Amino acid sequence: MPKSADRLDSRVIAVTGATSGVGYFIAEQLAELGAAVIVIGRSATRALAAVELLPHPHRHRVLVADLDDVDTVRSAGGRLAELDRLDGLVLNAGVVSPDRMRRSGPFGVEHTMGVNHLAHAELLRLALPALERTPAARVIHLGSFVTEKYPFDPTDWLSVRDYRPRIAYTNSKHAVQLFGFELARRLEDRGHSTRSIVVHPGAAIDALTVDRPGIHQRSALQRAAGAVLGPLFSRIVAGKQHAAQSAVLAVTAPALPSMAYIGPERREVGIPRIVPAPPISLDPELGAFIWDETERLLGRPILTARD
Repeated sequence: MPKSADRLDSRVIAVTGATSGVGYFIAEQLAELGAAVIVIGRSATRALAAVELLPHPHRHRVLVADLDDVDTVRSAGGRLAELDRLDGLVLNAGVVSPDRMRRSGPFGVEHTMGVNHLAHAELLRLALPALERTPAARVIHLGSFVTEKYPFDPTDWLSVRDYRPRIAYTNSKHAVQLFGFELARRLEDRGHSTRSIVVHPGAAIDALTVDRPGIHQRSALQRAAGAVLGPLFSRIVAGKQHAAQSAVLAVTAPALPSMAYIGPERREVGIPRIVPAPPISLDPELGAFIWDETERLLGRPILTARD
């Protein structure tokens, strides 16, 4: 985990997609720092298995939510809203490999966008009361460095006219990053102490990811490949335990500048630090566009007026 990480004793952090991949390792590293982790996943069985692997398993809780099912997202968001405190919400889960053919997903939009962005926005909208009750709470958005490679077309951001799996994924991560930075602006403008921080995990593969029984178990062939690939490709790819560190730093760093963007120091791999955000992600007009479109599709405002 990042060496600059602060202890998280008594803090409550919810992590979506915490039953596998990068999300599990985010939960594990937060638990190592003393946090009480709310493991959010599609399967209660897998979530309970993940909790049992975390340090001090008695501290942690399970919350079931399938980002493909808006009803479960709303139920989970309502449960989070009832908490006395919620120090952090890590919006990690999502589709990594979209289908070859376009299909509809949450809120009636292209599936990858619906899961990766809109379902998380709905979960956040509902959980905000608990975050607002907790001084200096943080919302962490998992973006991607692929947003540096492919442009964002606001006229077809839902991949209606032209669907390509890689572009659908990239569009969803553009939306995540634009939304995360726009949320940061609006929280600051309203005087909220909650911070919105965008991160990217770099590049990670299963062959270099450490084994966790019931969560991630490599075959003998994968372990052998990892032993060979690790030294050869250490400058361009890492294990998912390393990819988790950007989000962990975003939760734990004692002070971060406004509009901070955190990722591995060499983009794909390395110690996480504040890195330059893709200029398009910081565009305030595009940020306002994504915000307005998100509220339109959710059918509700995300931030309510303060007393």
